[in-house]
Amino acid sequence: VSVTLNLGLSGGGRLFHRGADGKVTLRAEKGDRIVPGTIHDQVNTDHSAARTTLGMGGSDTLPGFFGGKYAMVPLGFSYRQQVVEQAPEGFEWTVLPAPAGSAGLAQGVSPQTLSVSAASPHKKEAARFIDFLLRPPNMVRLAKGDWMLPTGTAALADPSLHTAENGWATGAALAEALRPAPAQSVRGYPEWKDKVATPALQEYYSGAIGADELRKRLVEDGNRVLARYQR
Repeated sequence: VSVTLNLGLSGGGRLFHRGADGKVTLRAEKGDRIVPGTIHDQVNTDHSAARTTLGMGGSDTLPGFFGGKYAMVPLGFSYRQQVVEQAPEGFEWTVLPAPAGSAGLAQGVSPQTLSVSAASPHKKEAARFIDFLLRPPNMVRLAKGDWMLPTGTAALADPSLHTAENGWATGAALAEALRPAPAQSVRGYPEWKDKVATPALQEYYSGAIGADELRKRLVEDGNRVLARYQR
């Protein structure tokens, strides 16, 4: 679900719309159909995507990737570490950006956050540590250790994150196109995702239901879920 929503930004999709009153409603527009329709056609029409991977998550596809079963796997940037550490000797690979849509290379991300517990007896010390951690040189060290992009612009400009090795330059070049995940701050999203979107997208991608039924479930059933959180 999150991958569908995040990649959907490239086609101008958003699905979640916040009104002037602050309430969020689901609305399916033209751009929201592009990514789901593409994945559906890959699985059911041109068979360029394996049906067996629909239920996989995380790094489940890597063994098949290493074994030559899949030519490409749509994994997040940090999975490069597992490729480097687990791939068989001599395995050649590269990082490709997601295809550009009507909105360019835009895609949603959910940045990692740092917080200080209200119950902490050392709030000032913890805040000072966060300040230390977020200094550009330290953000670069953290990013390289996590195999992820830093959120700070000064850290992102570090030359070590713009090298061809392990695809760093490809990822860094996309940084300006990254946007907050569409549903990141939507109350009721976890329930919508688990009870509505996950089963609906699974059935659509497998070919069990069509695009109209998918829209009906995501929007109509989804709005009933979100309404309970916005009274």
